[in-house]
Amino acid sequence: MICTNCFEAEYISGKTELTVNINGEKHVLRDLDCETCPVCGEITFTHGQSLEIDKKRIALEFGLKPLLTPVQLKTLRRFLGMKLDELCDLLHIGRNTYGRWERGEVEITPSMNLLVHNLIEKVPHARVNILESDRIAAIERANAILLARYISFGEYIREAITSTKLMPEVVCAAVGMEPAELVRIQNNDVAPESIPPEKTARLAYFFRINFDPLKKLLNEAANVFAMKSSVTAVHARSTCYDAKGAAVQASSVNKIMEKLAEKKSAEPGRKQVSEEYLAKVQNILERLREGGE
Repeated sequence: MICTNCFEAEYISGKTELTVNINGEKHVLRDLDCETCPVCGEITFTHGQSLEIDKKRIALEFGLKPLLTPVQLKTLRRFLGMKLDELCDLLHIGRNTYGRWERGEVEITPSMNLLVHNLIEKVPHARVNILESDRIAAIERANAILLARYISFGEYIREAITSTKLMPEVVCAAVGMEPAELVRIQNNDVAPESIPPEKTARLAYFFRINFDPLKKLLNEAANVFAMKSSVTAVHARSTCYDAKGAAVQASSVNKIMEKLAEKKSAEPGRKQVSEEYLAKVQNILERLREGGE
C-alpha cells in the first residue's frame, strides 16, 4: 500500500505507541502494530490494527475501574430509590444477574462493571455515596471549612453530611449504628461520653478527623449537651408538626444551643470530656488507621 502522505514509497510494518485519553487522564499504549512510510515517516493503521488498539484501550479502561462490591451495588439502588426490577430495566440486564451481584454470589463482569460505573458518574452525588475516593475528597473539602469553626461534634456531623451530600444510611452502615442513634448524636441529645468509644472513633475515622480536632468537637458537644439539659423549654417555630417538622425543630433547638455555647466559650468552668474516655477513643482510632478498616 503506497503512502497517502508522500506517495513515494510503500508502507512497511512496524511498531509504535499511542497516547489515549481515558476518564480525563492520558495513558500510553505501547508496542502497537502499525504501517510506516520509510520515506516521510507517516504512520497509519489497518482495520485489523485499529481493532486491536480499541481492544487494548477498552481493556485498560476496564482495569482502571475497580470492581464494584455488593455493598456499593446495594447503595446505588438505595440512592436511586429504585426497586431491583426498575434498575435492571434501566441497565438492560436480568433481575437475577444484578441480584446475584448484590448478594456477592458472583463478581460483576468487567463490561457490566464499566456500564454501572458510567451510570454512577451520570447521577449527581452518586459518586460521593458509592465511590470511596470521591467520598474522601468531598469530606476533606468540607473539613477545611468546618474544622476551622466553633462547632460541636453533633453539629459537625450534620453539616458534613449536608455539605458532602452523603446519605445518612451510608454513614450508619460504615460506623455500625442505627439512624435514630446518629440523629441523637447530631442533635447533641446524648452526652459525648455516653456514646460508645468504638462508635465515636469510627465516626472520626469515617470523617477523617484527627484526634486533636476530635477532642475539641467532643468538648464543645459536652457543653451544648449540658446547656440543653439545664434548659426547661425551648420554643422553635415550625410550620408543620409531623416527623419532618419534629426533625427540623430538633435541629433548630440544637443550633440555638450551639450559638449560646459559643458565646459562653470564654467563661470558666466549661465541660470537658474525661481523659479516660478520650484515651479509649484515641486507641481505637489509631487501631482503625493502622488496620486500614
